Amino acid sequence: MKNYIAIAEPSDDGTTWWISFPGFPGVTSAADRPEQIAAQARDALASAIEAGASLPRAIEEGEIPAYDLGEYSNPLVLLVPYAAPVPADAE
Repeated sequence: MKNYIAIAEPSDDGTTWWISFPGFPGVTSAADRPEQIAAQARDALASAIEAGASLPRAIEEGEIPAYDLGEYSNPLVLLVPYAAPVPADAE
C-alpha cells in the first residue's frame, strides 16, 4: 500500500469539492459532499494509474510533492492510499 497527497477544496458556491493531486498533474475529481471526498480521490488516483499515469514515489518512499496551500481556498489535505494490483502471474 502506498499513499499519495490529494487536496480538496470547496467550490465558490460550496456545492462541490474539487480534488487534485500535486504529484499527479492533471488528475482531478469532484465530490458533491465532504463524506465522498476520500472515495472519489481513491477512484481518481486508481483510474489515472490504470490508464498509464506514471507512478511517482509515495509518501512512504520519502516523496512529498511541492504544493502551496495559499493557492487554495479552505483546503483539505488528505492521504490517498493506492494498492497496486497483483499481477496475474504472481498469484
